[in-house]
Amino acid sequence: MTIPELAPRRRYGAIAATWIFALLVAVAIAMFVPVDVRFRWFGLAGGGALIFAFVAHLVDGRASGFIFRVSVAALGGITILGIVALVTVVAAVSPA
Repeated sequence: MTIPELAPRRRYGAIAATWIFALLVAVAIAMFVPVDVRFRWFGLAGGGALIFAFVAHLVDGRASGFIFRVSVAALGGITILGIVALVTVVAAVSPA
């Protein structure tokens, strides 16, 4: 028998936190890292977003839907990193 939660937690807080983390890291990489090593840092940030998503959902403490929530958070974070990387490539290639 399960006990119902008296005050259910928010379901999407850790997903939003992962996406915000990925966006902040991507913008920091685009602004402060030199162009010749920038894409190595984007790769490391993708791994960091995956680990952040996993830890954020572990801290949440709910087992139901764990894999789905972690995969949505990690995939969204990596997508955000990819979009920012694409924008930096277009900005670097376009004539000034």
